[in-house]
Amino acid sequence: MKKSLLLALAIFFATAAFAQDAPKVEVAADYSYFREPQGGFLPSSSLNGGGVSAAYYFFKHVGLKAEFQDYGTYGQSITVPASTQGCNSLSDCQLSVSGSVFTYTVGPVLRFHVKRFEPFAEVMVGGAHNNIYRNIYNACTAQGECINLSKLPNNTALDFVIGGGLDLPFREHISFRLVQIDYVRTGFGNSLVIGNSTQDNLRAQAGIVVRF
Repeated sequence: MKKSLLLALAIFFATAAFAQDAPKVEVAADYSYFREPQGGFLPSSSLNGGGVSAAYYFFKHVGLKAEFQDYGTYGQSITVPASTQGCNSLSDCQLSVSGSVFTYTVGPVLRFHVKRFEPFAEVMVGGAHNNIYRNIYNACTAQGECINLSKLPNNTALDFVIGGGLDLPFREHISFRLVQIDYVRTGFGNSLVIGNSTQDNLRAQAGIVVRF
């Protein structure tokens, strides 16, 4: 399904870019910082990565944006309290696991021009991949004591993004993305997050934008 979505979006933006009298197409590459809050057995974490986005503007201020962000692999040292849902031992269960994070979203974007700057706002929905939950489950099962978990967690969940940023035009077709701040809500609901089926994440980005 993910491959089909990527292919469809690639065809869409390629067609839009070469269509006669088509509005501007905007392509951006960025550095991305992603902050995950503490949830259940998982401590908070700070992830560094990057990605690309493409926007097709139907009108002067209104467009459709698709974005893909990759944060690679990160590690976590986790302590599961003794005699809890996730640890059947009389002493705490210690785990060292790693996971990878990838997000893909699409949605409307609004762009304006204020003096030398171009502020923008966006609302997007899509999917988030984070396999650390499944890796924790597998590590618990292999350890033999940390086994009291209800089921194997999913690696993929829905996500919702709302936020905006500020671009500074440098040349006719090139701008600097000075800052972009987004609230990212993911829905990894499973026995590892203990009753909280959503996660409230914060994301900050900066990069370069090319328009044609």
